Parts: sequence; C-alpha cells; structure tokens
Amino acid sequence: MIDIIRKTSFLLLTLLCFTSFLPLLGGAHVEAQQHSRLDRFYKESKTLLLRHYPQVTSHLREEKLHFEQNTRIFIVHEPRKTGEWQDPWETRGPNPGGILCEIEMRQGKYEGAAVLPQTFDKRYFNVLVMAPYSQKHNAYLYVHLSYPANVSDDFLKQFFEIVNGWEKYLD
Repeated sequence: MIDIIRKTSFLLLTLLCFTSFLPLLGGAHVEAQQHSRLDRFYKESKTLLLRHYPQVTSHLREEKLHFEQNTRIFIVHEPRKTGEWQDPWETRGPNPGGILCEIEMRQGKYEGAAVLPQTFDKRYFNVLVMAPYSQKHNAYLYVHLSYPANVSDDFLKQFFEIVNGWEKYLD
C-alpha cells in the first residue's frame, strides 16, 4: 500500500512540474489570455521589439509586460555610497544583440529616490529606468530596459517615444 502511495505521489508531482512548464513550451511569444488596460500599449511595444529583435519572447500579465531575447545570468557588484564594494549577486541581462525589458503600470506618482529617466551602467549592459506619469489616469509606467552597448539608436529613440506616449494606448 505504501508503495502505491509513493508511486502515485511521484506521478502527481511529475505531472504538476510538467504542466507548470507548458506555457514556456508553447512558442516564441507567450501571452496571457486575460484582458488588461495595457493591451494596446503591449501590442505597440511588441511590434517595435519584434522589428528590432525578431526572436523576442513576450507576455502581458495583468499590468506587467515582459520582453526578452538572448539573455543570461551575470554576476555583478556595485559600489555602495560609501565607496565600499557590495557582495556580488546574480542578475539577468542581455548578451550583445539581446534585450530585456520589464514594464509595470503603478498607481500614483513615482516616489523613488532616483531621478528618472536615468541610465545605469552595469558593466556588461546598461539599464534605462523610466517612470512616465499620466495625470489623466493617476498612474505611471515603471520601466526597466536592459540593453548591451550595440543597441540601435533608432530602437532607443522609438522606445522612448512609445513609453513617453503610453497613456494614448490605454484601453
């Protein structure tokens, strides 16, 4: 009897693990099957990214967008405000020719410490952080775009235009 329970438990665990990976196996463009106020903005952003990064994977879940192509884990460390070095940590970033972008719509105004927009040098890639505000919707987009040194100036220009005009794409 115990052997049957173990086998059944193992089978259920295997099935659970397999089904949790199914969305990742479904193709190059994974998209949530739910409605979001950011649907039109997502489609506009996705069109731009596909033009410059044809193998980009993407998804929209609730009010969060994710785009990624040719990324890997980097070990980075940065100086503290005191000048001492922090312990290194792992972070995902783009290889040359790759891109990584996370966008989230948040209520209210951005109240973070950094003056935005601003680009941070992570040695292997740069991270552009933006927080354009919409007074009409009392919300802002919190944007992290990680890109390598060989990013297209044309892509960055078009990305700025879409992100800064984001509220016209809201449903």
